[in-house]
Amino acid sequence: MPSNLTPYLLALSAGLAYSVSALFAKTALELGSGASRSLIYSNWVTALFFLPYPLLADSPLQASDFQNGALLGTIFFGAQSLCFAALRSSDASMVTPIMGSKSVFVALFLFLLGLSPHPIGLETWAAAGLAATAVALIGWPSKAMPSSFVGIFLALGTAAGFGLVDSMVPHFTHQSDPFNILFVMFSTLGLLSFLLIPLSRGKFLLSRGRADRWMWASSLPMGGQAVLMSFAIGFFRVPTEANVFYSCRGLWAILLVAWLGKRMGLHESNAPPSTQIRRIIGASLLLLGIYLAPVGS
Repeated sequence: MPSNLTPYLLALSAGLAYSVSALFAKTALELGSGASRSLIYSNWVTALFFLPYPLLADSPLQASDFQNGALLGTIFFGAQSLCFAALRSSDASMVTPIMGSKSVFVALFLFLLGLSPHPIGLETWAAAGLAATAVALIGWPSKAMPSSFVGIFLALGTAAGFGLVDSMVPHFTHQSDPFNILFVMFSTLGLLSFLLIPLSRGKFLLSRGRADRWMWASSLPMGGQAVLMSFAIGFFRVPTEANVFYSCRGLWAILLVAWLGKRMGLHESNAPPSTQIRRIIGASLLLLGIYLAPVGS
């Protein structure tokens, strides 16, 4: 076990915050907040979380910070756009389980692009594979859903895009001040989000009552989890291992729905026995992956 567990605890906490955000977002969407509209506001709130970062930096912003940070933010926005396209297709139920492959893509890009400062150990590859399998088992829909190559391609593209970003972030942040790179990255994301406004249905600025209250409640933990993961990945060079811990968001989501689902008007806690067994198996594999991840760092 490594002496410094900080990045893993940060990633674990980020997974919990993401699950809280997703639970609130689901309620907001059911009340009519609008998918693209919610995503835009969430990105803007997240960008606000990173505004103080240059004040924490030890050096002023450099031209390379704008170049590298803008590249990361653009790829991140592209991955979000692919995810949005997948969710708007008939294959939305496929996105969550396939997104579990993100940790494998992180390891793959680190290997292919030579971005890892140390060889990727067998334990790390195994942990990433276990996490991907676990997320698929936990998040797979209870009922058989029709799928298409388009939906699968979009979901894989989403996972690959986010995986590429997470593999590149520690490379760039260790060439410059991490605070500056991350500030430009999420500022770019916030600016590019303006491009999504035409996709929003209804009046964008008009308040939608309870739906907006849940939307804003969702945006805050979403921004918080981005900050936590920015530290886990941007300040520590263990992006694959951090993503294995971050994969716990699927498990956190199930626990939160079981605890708060009925109080919030959600009914996902009434899963059939076969689904519960599959989730238990997935949770067990995820715990095994978490056990292996630090060993491979």
